Amino acid sequence: MRISFSSLEAFQICPLKYKFAVIDKLKEPKTKELIFGSYIHQVLKWIYSQDPHFPTLDQSLDYYHKNWPKEAEGYKWIDENCEKDYFEEGLRIISQFYQHNFPPKTTILDLETKFEAIIDETPNKPDGKHILTGRIDRLDKHPDGTIEIIDYKTNKKIPSQDNVDHNLQLSIYTIGLLQKWPKIQTSNIKLSLYFVKSGEKVETKRDLNSLREAEQKIINLIHQIEVNSFAPRPSKLCDYCGFKYTCPVWRHFYDNFTILDSKDINIKEIVDEYFNLQSQKEELEQKLEKLKNTIEAYSEEKGLERIYGTNGYFSRRLSREIKYDFEKIHQILEPLGKWEKVLEINHQKLQDVLKEIPLASRQEIDKAKIIEKEYKYFAGNNKIPED
Repeated sequence: MRISFSSLEAFQICPLKYKFAVIDKLKEPKTKELIFGSYIHQVLKWIYSQDPHFPTLDQSLDYYHKNWPKEAEGYKWIDENCEKDYFEEGLRIISQFYQHNFPPKTTILDLETKFEAIIDETPNKPDGKHILTGRIDRLDKHPDGTIEIIDYKTNKKIPSQDNVDHNLQLSIYTIGLLQKWPKIQTSNIKLSLYFVKSGEKVETKRDLNSLREAEQKIINLIHQIEVNSFAPRPSKLCDYCGFKYTCPVWRHFYDNFTILDSKDINIKEIVDEYFNLQSQKEELEQKLEKLKNTIEAYSEEKGLERIYGTNGYFSRRLSREIKYDFEKIHQILEPLGKWEKVLEINHQKLQDVLKEIPLASRQEIDKAKIIEKEYKYFAGNNKIPED
């Protein structure tokens, strides 16, 4: 199988998204987040591609202004205010990034480095050669000879160090780089996720064991893909998916509830009524529980076993949780040829067997009862007893 990290990530997020993008080869409509993130990557690539004559901050912002995506691949900004907010946020990001990173203290080795890496499981699977593909945002070389893989992120949330230490994307990039440049040692590679909104960079490393673990995880995901039914997996990440408007999970919502069944019932009203009643039910259950607790407290205070109203009553009842000494039961049932029926210790099965054995044996089993817990509870009855 030929696969990229973005495809694996899509599968982990939602199998149906993977199917749309990879199997059906549908072009994912762009969201404002994707358009914005892609443009920030484009601007940063342009700045570094001018090496060794890097542009000034003013020149970088001028490029940002001139190439701003008013419309990109059919995407239109929701409104002027939305576009203005993103535009100004981009200006802030580029200005902050430039001030923190220029002049560079490293040598830029490559930008958007493409790679292909082979993961081979042919000893266990005849068609088990898989090709990982990808593109690394930036490769730097530090003065001490360390090679740094840098991936830009435009999302707000910064993951924990543990999350970054196990980040599959960075592991794949490391595998790709090692196969592209075999003479590099893993100990000489630094991995970084650069969160450009906050200006924070989270760094990590990989060793050969962690890379083998990553390869096995990739193989496991590929195996899951090969047998998957690609059902949708709704989550909060749906808001960032370009396939949301055609997904069966969201299609009814975005069709403004116009899909009707053969009887032309108003399903929106039915759904709304259900949840209105559900809300009322929850409120009633809370009231009932409060009333029941009050009645039970009154019963305990007055020492009464039954509390009457005009149209019903509450009784204090005894409940027992019973278990058996099954070693003794084994000794009783095995000579009778009935032990096999209760090998899986099951109260109901035992009750069924009790109906089939002699009275003397039933009495012996009754002696094997152990009362594990005993408690009283209140039960309501809506029928008032006759005088």
